[in-house]
Amino acid sequence: MNKENKIVVLGITGYMGSWLAKDLSDAGYKNIFGSFTNSKKAAALKDVLPDLNLVDIDVLSDNDKLTEIMQDAKWVFNDTAAFTGKEKTTTDYIVTKTMMANNVMQTIKQAGTVEKIVHLGSVGAIGSGHMNPEITEYDESDYSAIDPDNIWGVMKLAEERTVTQWCENLGINYVIVHPTNVIGPSFLAWNHDMIPAYLKNGNPMIDSQMDSVDVRDIAKLELTLMGNPDINNIRILGKGFTMMLSQLVQIVKEHLDDQQIKALFGKMTPIIDAQTALDVLDNAKDSNYYKENVNKINNTLDMHTKYPDAYQYQYTDAKETVIAALDKMLNDLK
Repeated sequence: MNKENKIVVLGITGYMGSWLAKDLSDAGYKNIFGSFTNSKKAAALKDVLPDLNLVDIDVLSDNDKLTEIMQDAKWVFNDTAAFTGKEKTTTDYIVTKTMMANNVMQTIKQAGTVEKIVHLGSVGAIGSGHMNPEITEYDESDYSAIDPDNIWGVMKLAEERTVTQWCENLGINYVIVHPTNVIGPSFLAWNHDMIPAYLKNGNPMIDSQMDSVDVRDIAKLELTLMGNPDINNIRILGKGFTMMLSQLVQIVKEHLDDQQIKALFGKMTPIIDAQTALDVLDNAKDSNYYKENVNKINNTLDMHTKYPDAYQYQYTDAKETVIAALDKMLNDLK
């Protein structure tokens, strides 16, 4: 990657995209373009990183703008999370995700200059929807179950396969990054991480394994993979550490007082301890829920990468990442 090459980051104002923009800027890249859909977020990012070239683009419908931003691009990071907000069925989600991928890849084809794309997926494309408790290990060789009830896994697989098929047909290198639960401090004053997703005003949840990765590591992982000419045409799992949901709650309660907890999470989600849940589920071992989740409840699921040398994670302490996220959330309330 040459510092003067045109780089496109789709979804640049997002949770991971904004950290990626910072890392690219810090590394000295001069020709960074990014798409956004929220003008307030774009203005905030531009204030911090004034040299960015930001364009308001809905990747589901603004094909002309998408075509324009791709012109002369060499390196594309697809961090966009496109939804219409009208999806209800598995088919709806598949249509949205494949439409996004097709639109992006069609404009890459028209540009004719892109050498590599790093596409942000999800661990949901690797290990979700499987109903065999005897399988306790997953890596990038595994694919999620093609089951209509496994909405997230099916739509992410459809998205991934659309991208990879286009790349293979066009002769463009790709890497698909599949993060586990992404947590950690947001770069700007908003967050979409899994801590509030799990803990904010939620219904009771069974204590279970929470494979996670720091958002800062995901951004650096993307940049590292893009810049490594020897890593191409593979999918890579993003995971920095594992904790239980009960550990997450414990860290929150130790670090925050009751008033701060209420401000961030309202009525924090209660966690059902694992043994209590297993005792109840003992009579439901034939259920799909038990089959899919028992290893997570027992903390015996081994989700690991086949490519440990591809990237050295910087944030491998769950408590450190959670506290950094909580402190940023509190600061953003001011």
